[in-house]
Amino acid sequence: MIILTCHSGFEDIVAKEAEGFDSRPVELREGRVIVEGDLELIYRFNTWSRTAHRVLLLLDRFRVHGLREIYEAASSVDYSFMRSEQSFAVHGERHGVHPFTSVDVAATVGQAVIDSYRRSKGMKLKVDLGSPDVMIEADLVHDELFLSLDTTGGSLHVRKWRRYNHPSSIKPSLSQTLLIFSGWRGSPLLDPFTGGATIPIEAALRWLNAPTHTDRNYAYRKLSFYDPEVERRERSSHPDPIDEPPCSGCIVGVELNLKHHKGALKNVKEAGVSKVVDIVHDDSMRWEPGARFPYIVTNPPYGIRSGRKKHVVGLYERFARRLPRLLEKDGVVVIVTTEHKQMRRALESAGLSVVDERHGRHGKLWVKAMKAVLL
Repeated sequence: MIILTCHSGFEDIVAKEAEGFDSRPVELREGRVIVEGDLELIYRFNTWSRTAHRVLLLLDRFRVHGLREIYEAASSVDYSFMRSEQSFAVHGERHGVHPFTSVDVAATVGQAVIDSYRRSKGMKLKVDLGSPDVMIEADLVHDELFLSLDTTGGSLHVRKWRRYNHPSSIKPSLSQTLLIFSGWRGSPLLDPFTGGATIPIEAALRWLNAPTHTDRNYAYRKLSFYDPEVERRERSSHPDPIDEPPCSGCIVGVELNLKHHKGALKNVKEAGVSKVVDIVHDDSMRWEPGARFPYIVTNPPYGIRSGRKKHVVGLYERFARRLPRLLEKDGVVVIVTTEHKQMRRALESAGLSVVDERHGRHGKLWVKAMKAVLL
């Protein structure tokens, strides 16, 4: 079994992406998608998944009550995938009410790993909390303990192309989640509040069938079962390609702020998608496109950082009234915001129908993604 960590509230969309990679999602939990498949999926997900944050290999799961049972459960796992000269650490997370902390869970599992390895190999493993060779995840969800092996390392949501950080930027992984949510698979696309151009760039990379990461130091390369030949094979072609060839300038972002516009252009250049993405310096409330778009996916201002939530209501109303000039008939718009009640009212007042929505987390914020259709 493999666990994909992701944005809480959007697990079913991550599962949909996983299905396109010839895997079978079997369980959705908060911020987790559990899928069935062989070890080859480790390389596939780490290379191609655009919505997942980490790819964990599930070692085992147990029903436990208290630290003693946690120790006994962790002691029963086979840790022979670690070489004796390697260091390890345990990252613990606890969900629910318990008379102990996440640190206690990590320490208990860590001791169990040391004792189990000593019994089976006759050697003591080294602990390195700063930069371990192997990271074991211990997630206690109420009375269920999940022990898994991190095959990713640093989170997959961090992209190398991002050279300019917009102060209210959306995570690339959530951008891809919204694109899948919209139903977009390679057609003209508009982001009228583009900021640092995260959504247009991620759409273009997906349209080009480019790997999520071209060069990174994956954690699985330090594991005993690492197979470079299988890795090369899995990285050679996209498991769920978009067949329609991308057209020049078919993905458009509009940004009013000159500083953010320049930053967006920098990110577009770094991502290598300048031929596909066009970033316009203009006010999307006045800008007139040459043709209407079948899809709009955007992350508008929430008014939180600026302290101008009242201003946001007016902005949403004006934006919703502009949609008939930007969207094709039956066109789809996906919007993510903390101010979803105001956005829903604005969309419905402008003649759009909200057909689906998801409530989830983006960083520390609870947001709602809404999918609406222009009738």
